[in-house]
Amino acid sequence: MSEQMASRECILIAILAAAGEDGLDRVQLQKSVFLVGEEFDGKVPSDFYQFRPYMYGPFAQDVYTDLDRLCDGLVIEALAGTGSRPSYRLAPGAPTKLCGLSDLSEDLESGIRQIVGWVTSMSFNELVRAIYHLYPEQRQNSVFQDYSDEKAQEESFQRGFSEIAAGGGRPALELVDDLLEG
Repeated sequence: MSEQMASRECILIAILAAAGEDGLDRVQLQKSVFLVGEEFDGKVPSDFYQFRPYMYGPFAQDVYTDLDRLCDGLVIEALAGTGSRPSYRLAPGAPTKLCGLSDLSEDLESGIRQIVGWVTSMSFNELVRAIYHLYPEQRQNSVFQDYSDEKAQEESFQRGFSEIAAGGGRPALELVDDLLEG
């Protein structure tokens, strides 16, 4: 990484670049940005997005403010999403320098790819339940009715073992330790 820390807009662009041509819907984007901030605290700029508990977990209005500013078709483009929720992706042909990946540390870039892969592997309900399980304080203002710790643990357990069976994921003993601690 360069001497200068990557800007929050650079990280937002890197998250969308990691999502590929399918992009991310608004919920996936919010949760991805939240997780990057939580998991890489100290490696994100001091003006990084400040999340608060909202209807479906962590929410930062500034994500949409920056997204609207960057959504000019040259850097980020909005796609018709499901229902009233648009999706966003890196615009085809966006200059590589704008993607922000060259300004990120190797571990931050790798972490972004892992987080985006994890977020996109889940349905809306699974994602919200997983966030609430990992960050219970984010349930504070929730309108989401389909949550229980048991259901979240069961899904995490099933997902973890299916990843391991497919040759990925974390070692089984580490996964079981985490689930038993929860």
